[in-house]
Amino acid sequence: MTSRQLLTVGQDRFRVGPWHAGDGVAYLALAPQRSEPSTDSVRGCLRRIADAGYSSVITSALHPDEARSFLAIGFEERDRLRVLSHDLRDLDPPHPQLDGSTVVRRGRRGDRDAALGVDGRAFSDFWRLDRAAMVDAERATPTTRFRVADSDGRIAGYAITGRGGAQGFLQRLATDPEMAGRGVGSALVIDALRWAARRRCRRLLVNTQEENARALELYRRLGFTPTATDLVVLHRPVP
Repeated sequence: MTSRQLLTVGQDRFRVGPWHAGDGVAYLALAPQRSEPSTDSVRGCLRRIADAGYSSVITSALHPDEARSFLAIGFEERDRLRVLSHDLRDLDPPHPQLDGSTVVRRGRRGDRDAALGVDGRAFSDFWRLDRAAMVDAERATPTTRFRVADSDGRIAGYAITGRGGAQGFLQRLATDPEMAGRGVGSALVIDALRWAARRRCRRLLVNTQEENARALELYRRLGFTPTATDLVVLHRPVP
């Protein structure tokens, strides 16, 4: 299992593959489905992961309802993400303050490698995306939009925004640390808010690490408020 694969176990589906931040570690995510997976399905998925030679497994960010089956069979919390929401009714976001050399535009296929480079500089090894994880982010919702901040031909940041029903999701936001304080992150978030509002989403959700004070301050300054629900990343050894 050298790349991410879709596994069907019982009535549930999972995406499984290597975890970029550790040898012998498998990444396990839920494929889109209507309910939490059964404990039997999670156990069956673990057996498949063990057969592939992995020694441990880490999950994607899970809603508490989705996490119950994992916790019931010995998974433990590795990290916790704060979820914030922006009401899109009567949206009136501020105008981004960008210098004349930086524009937000549609991302092209050729921009993805540069965007992954930005991601690697913006996040620690644990949280950075590889190509497979970026594909997962773009496939997480029925409608997806990939946007970049272009500064004189150099990718200074990017955002992946999605829509599912009447809800929008800012799936990923990364800005180059060298561009900190120049309004790149704000411009990409405002762009995402306006796009979701035009598509009649009622709110836009985003999540970030509890310790990422800079990102939390950015979202709060732009009108996001914390929700009552956190997401959890779980891990456990493979039996």
